[in-house]
Amino acid sequence: MRKTHGQTGMDADVIIVGAGMVGLALACALKDSGLHIIIIERAEAQVRFSLGRDCRVSAIVRGNQQILAGIGVWPYLEGDAEPIRAMRVWDNQEAGGIRFDAAEIDQPAMGYLIENSCTQAAMHRALLASDDVEYLCPAEISLLEWFDERVQVSLSDGRVLNTPLLVGADGGRSWVREQAGIGCYQRDYGQQGIVATVRPEHGHRGTACQRFLPTGPLAVLPMSDGLCSIVWSAEQDEAKRLMAMGDDEFLSALNATFGPVLGRVVEAGERAAFPLIGRLAHHFVRERVALVGDAAHCIHPLAGLGVNLGLRDAMVLAQEISDARRFDEDWGDMAVLDRYMKQRMPDVLSVMASMESFHQLFTHDFPGLKELRGLGMRLVGNSGPVKKLLMRNSTGLSLPVPKQIS
Repeated sequence: MRKTHGQTGMDADVIIVGAGMVGLALACALKDSGLHIIIIERAEAQVRFSLGRDCRVSAIVRGNQQILAGIGVWPYLEGDAEPIRAMRVWDNQEAGGIRFDAAEIDQPAMGYLIENSCTQAAMHRALLASDDVEYLCPAEISLLEWFDERVQVSLSDGRVLNTPLLVGADGGRSWVREQAGIGCYQRDYGQQGIVATVRPEHGHRGTACQRFLPTGPLAVLPMSDGLCSIVWSAEQDEAKRLMAMGDDEFLSALNATFGPVLGRVVEAGERAAFPLIGRLAHHFVRERVALVGDAAHCIHPLAGLGVNLGLRDAMVLAQEISDARRFDEDWGDMAVLDRYMKQRMPDVLSVMASMESFHQLFTHDFPGLKELRGLGMRLVGNSGPVKKLLMRNSTGLSLPVPKQIS
């Protein structure tokens, strides 16, 4: 991968705006296609550490781990990935709950917990050998102009780039989406997600735990070296109270809330909090523009599926670009981009609807709802075929998404 300042008038077959995990995954998928790819990023991401680990993590499901292997990233990432072999879910302090185990679907793991900075570093390493991918950072776009056969990208330092396809991979508050005139639906959950690295007294044995509370879910996810990552979604007032606590007070609150599942949590690192806002772009594409990842959709993190949706966006778009090149089509044309959108919409809408249903189901306490939740979990837990189908879908193994670009 060339890290360059470029030249005025440089052309690219695809320009990707945003060097997060999804933008880099798209570049990795296209790195051997023979296309000239330029990635534009305003600034290198700053890592926020908690007990020496990146406090922003992602649970990469098994199907998407196969994607990372197919695009050449996994060999650089495997050593930093902690397998999630099982998952326990329960409702507040109620007895029972449900357990999912990877062995039930004949898989070594349901997914892998990985620090976001490790994933990005692995993707950069996978791109190093490619002379067809350029990385412009720091670089800021000052103007986008649309023409019949190209988008002209003017950078603030005077450079001008032209491309038949511009990809917005620049996050939930996407500047590319705004400049393309694409609006979005927005849902403010009135919650914040508190993230931190913690050290429990007992080993996690590769099991992810999620407890649903009236104020939002608390997830405790397995990391290497016996550590865990927590994602504690809480209503605004409760989140502010938790963030204002001293370390010892927060540790006590965490232990009282999570319970003795892993023994006591004996240490908690620095905390960070971020608002929980759902977004769905009105359109994923317009002429010569495609949106991927959070620029197209943001979901509640209660199942940790956000980046997984984005990785699937990247693979489907990369395959459509590759197919268009093979058949001498213009991959910035709406006929090609519509194929990408139509393939992705069912997956995205299904996951978003599921997350919204879970949110409503576990944050309300209408009469009889608690009993209904318990009955539902028992029925799923005792229904082998239904449970296996649910697990295969949630791990991305049953979805028609390419694992590598043909």
